[in-house]
Amino acid sequence: MLICDRFRRILFVSKMYEGHTHDFTIFKEIFAGFDFSLFRVHVDSGFYGLEQYVNPHFIFKPIKASKTKPLTSQQRQINTLLASGRVRVEHAIAKIKAFFSLRIENRLKDKRKLDDAMAICAGLANFKTKLAIA
Repeated sequence: MLICDRFRRILFVSKMYEGHTHDFTIFKEIFAGFDFSLFRVHVDSGFYGLEQYVNPHFIFKPIKASKTKPLTSQQRQINTLLASGRVRVEHAIAKIKAFFSLRIENRLKDKRKLDDAMAICAGLANFKTKLAIA
C-alpha cells in the first residue's frame, strides 16, 4: 500500500505482504482507528465499504457499473475526472519500480530486506521528484 500527495511524493509505503492480500484488508490492518476527517481520500474501486472507516464527505472513489445497470455518460465523466487524479499515484509507483532491484524476481530469504529495499527506492523516487519540482 502506498500513500502519496498531489505532487507524487511518496508519504507512506507499507510492508510487503505475501500472496494475494487485498489492498482494503491492508488498509484496515494499518489504519484502523486513524482519523481521516482532515484529509481527502482518493481510492480505486476496490475500496468499497471505506465509508465505515473514513468520513464519507472526503472519499473520492469511482462509480461501479453492474451487468444490469451500466454507467450513464455523466457517471463515466465523473470516473474520468477521478482517474485523472489517481493517475499520480500510479506514476509514483512507476518511479519506485524504475529501480532495477524491484523489477527482478526477488530471491531474498529475509523478506524484511525487501521492505528495506522498497523504502530506499521510495526515498530515491522522492529525491528525483524533488529535483524535478525545483
